[in-house]
Amino acid sequence: MVFIRFFQLIGDFCLMLIVWGYFLFGFLFIMLFLFIPCYLFTKNSAGAIQKLFYLHMKFFFNLTGRLIPRTTYKIDPEVRALRSSVIVSNHLSYLDPILLVSLFPRQTTIIKKTFFRVPVFGWFMKKAGYVSSSPSEMTGAAMINNLESIKAHLAAGGNLFLFPEGTRSRDGRLGPFNKGVFSIARYCNTGLNLVYIQGTNKLFPPGSFFFRTREKNTISMELIATLTPDYSATHRYGSLS
Repeated sequence: MVFIRFFQLIGDFCLMLIVWGYFLFGFLFIMLFLFIPCYLFTKNSAGAIQKLFYLHMKFFFNLTGRLIPRTTYKIDPEVRALRSSVIVSNHLSYLDPILLVSLFPRQTTIIKKTFFRVPVFGWFMKKAGYVSSSPSEMTGAAMINNLESIKAHLAAGGNLFLFPEGTRSRDGRLGPFNKGVFSIARYCNTGLNLVYIQGTNKLFPPGSFFFRTREKNTISMELIATLTPDYSATHRYGSLS
């Protein structure tokens, strides 16, 4: 049993190197060979980079699906069809955002400031139109510029996905929501689509760099509700704020 466990660990380690190696070198390939032409020769370089991200993540999940056959994917067709939408989702794993990217050719999100500090990668995220969650980017003129950019992105058919819990759940339960997501939807005068993710934490749990390859698992993504608030409405206490 000890030897079996040892070889299983070796197998998981090799699989991790293959999958994350593809993830990393795929980004390097995009940056070195595809980014410059997109940046120089397209009118909407952010949109072109988002399309490259989409293709890269799509191939990433095709690869993991082949290498980890015990995990299957069940994506609601209504989720795949979303366009010009603010998508609000629970957050279980680092796989959640890249799974969403793999579904939509045009996408943006608000990500932690720490990712923007990573050399080259952070600059690349900014050029793709992703928004930093740092205080300097979330207040004043900088935030107005970000909101206008998001509004234009939505009008062009892109999606904005957000994780209002702000961090990954450690027990699968929903945490408190940051109300900023609703402020963004109101500013953009758009509704919200609520998407529920399951199973990503079983494949790639928080606090681990190893995939759990030997457990049968289904990763699912379901559209559970659509909210269409009337932002011009008032209630007995006055205007909505």
